[in-house]
Amino acid sequence: MWTIALSDEVATDQRLVATLRSVPAHLVPDDHPQASILLVAQTEPAAGADGRVLRIVVVDGIDETVVRSVMRSGAAGIISPDVTIEEARVILSAVVAGSFPVPHGLVVSLASRLEPATRAGLTERDRVILEHLAHGDTITAIARRLGRSPRHTRRHLRSLWDKMGVDSRAQGLVAAARQGLLTP
Repeated sequence: MWTIALSDEVATDQRLVATLRSVPAHLVPDDHPQASILLVAQTEPAAGADGRVLRIVVVDGIDETVVRSVMRSGAAGIISPDVTIEEARVILSAVVAGSFPVPHGLVVSLASRLEPATRAGLTERDRVILEHLAHGDTITAIARRLGRSPRHTRRHLRSLWDKMGVDSRAQGLVAAARQGLLTP
Protein backbone atom coordinates (compact mmCIF):
# COMPACT_ATOMS: atom_id res chain seq x y z
CA MET A 1 0.00 0.00 0.00
CA TRP A 2 1.26 3.44 -0.94
CA THR A 3 0.87 6.49 1.29
CA ILE A 4 -0.15 9.23 -1.10
CA ALA A 5 -0.52 12.88 -0.19
CA LEU A 6 -2.89 14.85 -2.40
CA SER A 7 -2.38 18.57 -2.87
CA ASP A 8 -5.54 20.62 -2.28
CA GLU A 9 -6.23 21.09 -5.99
CA VAL A 10 -5.83 17.38 -6.76
CA ALA A 11 -7.89 16.28 -3.74
CA THR A 12 -11.02 17.83 -5.26
CA ASP A 13 -10.96 15.44 -8.24
CA GLN A 14 -13.38 12.79 -6.95
CA ARG A 15 -12.79 10.32 -9.77
CA LEU A 16 -9.02 10.29 -9.20
CA VAL A 17 -9.51 9.99 -5.44
CA ALA A 18 -11.87 7.02 -5.92
CA THR A 19 -9.38 5.37 -8.29
CA LEU A 20 -6.49 5.83 -5.87
CA ARG A 21 -8.50 4.39 -2.97
CA SER A 22 -9.08 1.28 -5.10
CA VAL A 23 -5.36 0.81 -5.89
CA PRO A 24 -5.09 0.45 -2.72
CA ALA A 25 -3.52 3.61 -1.42
CA HIS A 26 -3.60 5.36 1.92
CA LEU A 27 -4.57 8.94 1.08
CA VAL A 28 -3.39 11.67 3.44
CA PRO A 29 -3.31 15.50 3.43
CA ASP A 30 -0.40 17.03 1.53
CA ASP A 31 1.28 18.19 4.73
CA HIS A 32 1.45 14.64 6.10
CA PRO A 33 5.02 13.90 7.23
CA GLN A 34 5.03 10.21 6.29
CA ALA A 35 3.74 10.38 2.72
CA SER A 36 5.88 8.54 0.20
CA ILE A 37 4.21 10.04 -2.88
CA LEU A 38 2.79 13.53 -3.38
CA LEU A 39 0.31 14.20 -6.20
CA VAL A 40 0.29 17.81 -7.35
CA ALA A 41 -1.70 19.57 -10.07
CA GLN A 42 0.04 20.69 -13.23
CA THR A 43 -0.51 24.31 -12.21
CA GLU A 44 1.43 23.78 -8.98
CA PRO A 45 5.22 23.94 -8.98
CA ALA A 46 6.63 20.42 -9.07
CA ALA A 47 10.22 21.41 -8.39
CA GLY A 48 11.67 21.61 -4.93
CA ALA A 49 10.96 18.06 -3.77
CA ASP A 50 12.93 17.29 -0.63
CA GLY A 51 14.15 13.96 -2.06
CA ARG A 52 12.07 11.94 0.39
CA VAL A 53 8.70 12.46 -1.25
CA LEU A 54 8.25 11.43 -4.86
CA ARG A 55 6.12 13.94 -6.77
CA ILE A 56 3.67 12.87 -9.44
CA VAL A 57 2.05 15.60 -11.52
CA VAL A 58 -1.65 15.28 -12.36
CA VAL A 59 -2.46 16.64 -15.84
CA ASP A 60 -5.62 16.72 -17.94
CA GLY A 61 -3.92 15.77 -21.19
CA ILE A 62 -0.62 14.00 -21.72
CA ASP A 63 1.44 14.76 -24.79
CA GLU A 64 5.14 15.02 -25.59
CA THR A 65 5.38 18.65 -24.48
CA VAL A 66 3.67 17.98 -21.15
CA VAL A 67 5.87 14.94 -20.44
CA ARG A 68 8.99 16.94 -21.25
CA SER A 69 8.01 19.83 -18.94
CA VAL A 70 7.06 17.48 -16.10
CA MET A 71 10.39 15.66 -16.42
CA ARG A 72 12.27 18.96 -16.39
CA SER A 73 10.42 20.00 -13.25
CA GLY A 74 12.02 17.15 -11.35
CA ALA A 75 8.79 15.22 -10.83
CA ALA A 76 8.96 11.44 -10.67
CA GLY A 77 5.92 10.76 -12.82
CA ILE A 78 2.78 11.94 -14.53
CA ILE A 79 -0.82 10.77 -14.20
CA SER A 80 -4.18 11.89 -15.60
CA PRO A 81 -7.41 12.15 -13.57
CA ASP A 82 -9.17 9.60 -15.81
CA VAL A 83 -6.62 6.87 -15.11
CA THR A 84 -7.93 3.34 -14.55
CA ILE A 85 -7.14 1.38 -11.40
CA GLU A 86 -4.68 -0.86 -13.26
CA GLU A 87 -2.99 2.11 -14.94
CA ALA A 88 -2.66 3.85 -11.57
CA ARG A 89 -1.14 0.72 -10.07
CA VAL A 90 1.40 0.48 -12.92
CA ILE A 91 2.29 4.18 -12.71
CA LEU A 92 2.73 4.14 -8.93
CA SER A 93 4.79 0.93 -9.05
CA ALA A 94 7.05 2.36 -11.75
CA VAL A 95 7.58 5.63 -9.87
CA VAL A 96 8.41 3.82 -6.64
CA ALA A 97 10.84 1.59 -8.57
CA GLY A 98 12.62 4.69 -9.90
CA SER A 99 11.23 4.79 -13.44
CA PHE A 100 9.39 7.63 -15.14
CA PRO A 101 6.38 5.93 -16.75
CA VAL A 102 5.22 7.26 -20.12
CA PRO A 103 1.72 6.38 -21.38
CA HIS A 104 1.68 3.60 -23.97
CA GLY A 105 -0.02 5.69 -26.66
CA LEU A 106 2.66 8.36 -26.39
CA VAL A 107 5.44 5.77 -26.51
CA VAL A 108 3.96 4.34 -29.72
CA SER A 109 3.74 7.85 -31.19
CA LEU A 110 7.34 8.66 -30.28
CA ALA A 111 8.63 5.29 -31.48
CA SER A 112 6.95 5.70 -34.85
CA ARG A 113 8.97 8.88 -35.40
CA LEU A 114 12.28 7.13 -34.80
CA GLU A 115 14.06 5.78 -37.83
CA PRO A 116 15.76 2.48 -37.02
CA ALA A 117 19.02 1.54 -38.68
CA THR A 118 18.46 -0.37 -41.87
CA ARG A 119 20.62 -2.82 -43.70
CA ALA A 120 21.35 -0.03 -46.21
CA GLY A 121 22.40 2.35 -43.40
CA LEU A 122 25.10 0.03 -42.10
CA THR A 123 28.54 -0.45 -43.55
CA GLU A 124 29.87 -3.87 -44.46
CA ARG A 125 32.13 -3.73 -41.40
CA ASP A 126 29.07 -2.89 -39.20
CA ARG A 127 27.29 -5.99 -40.48
CA VAL A 128 30.36 -8.20 -39.99
CA ILE A 129 30.80 -6.99 -36.41
CA LEU A 130 27.10 -7.54 -35.64
CA GLU A 131 27.30 -11.09 -37.01
CA HIS A 132 30.37 -11.88 -34.89
CA LEU A 133 28.73 -10.41 -31.78
CA ALA A 134 25.60 -12.45 -32.47
CA HIS A 135 27.74 -15.58 -32.52
CA GLY A 136 29.18 -14.68 -29.12
CA ASP A 137 32.65 -13.57 -30.23
CA THR A 138 34.57 -11.29 -27.90
CA ILE A 139 35.83 -7.87 -28.95
CA THR A 140 39.39 -9.24 -28.95
CA ALA A 141 38.41 -12.10 -31.25
CA ILE A 142 36.52 -9.77 -33.59
CA ALA A 143 39.45 -7.35 -33.68
CA ARG A 144 41.82 -10.17 -34.54
CA ARG A 145 39.58 -11.38 -37.40
CA LEU A 146 39.29 -7.85 -38.80
CA GLY A 147 42.99 -7.10 -38.40
CA ARG A 148 42.26 -4.21 -36.05
CA SER A 149 43.08 -3.46 -32.43
CA PRO A 150 40.52 -4.15 -29.70
CA ARG A 151 40.53 -0.42 -28.95
CA HIS A 152 39.64 0.41 -32.56
CA THR A 153 36.90 -2.24 -32.51
CA ARG A 154 35.41 -0.81 -29.30
CA ARG A 155 35.34 2.68 -30.87
CA HIS A 156 33.67 1.22 -33.94
CA LEU A 157 31.08 -0.48 -31.70
CA ARG A 158 30.30 2.80 -29.90
CA SER A 159 29.77 4.43 -33.29
CA LEU A 160 27.56 1.51 -34.39
CA TRP A 161 25.46 1.73 -31.21
CA ASP A 162 25.00 5.47 -31.78
CA LYS A 163 23.94 4.78 -35.36
CA MET A 164 21.41 2.20 -34.14
CA GLY A 165 20.20 4.36 -31.24
CA VAL A 166 21.14 1.88 -28.50
CA ASP A 167 23.47 1.94 -25.49
CA SER A 168 24.86 -1.56 -25.16
CA ARG A 169 25.74 -4.82 -26.86
CA ALA A 170 22.58 -6.51 -25.61
CA GLN A 171 20.34 -3.69 -26.84
CA GLY A 172 22.22 -3.57 -30.15
CA LEU A 173 21.82 -7.28 -30.80
CA VAL A 174 18.14 -7.22 -29.88
CA ALA A 175 17.56 -4.22 -32.17
CA ALA A 176 19.53 -5.86 -34.99
CA ALA A 177 17.54 -9.09 -34.66
CA ARG A 178 14.20 -7.26 -34.62
CA GLN A 179 15.16 -5.24 -37.68
CA GLY A 180 16.30 -8.30 -39.61
CA LEU A 181 19.93 -7.17 -39.70
CA LEU A 182 21.29 -10.57 -38.64
CA THR A 183 21.36 -13.65 -40.82
CA PRO A 184 19.49 -16.59 -39.30
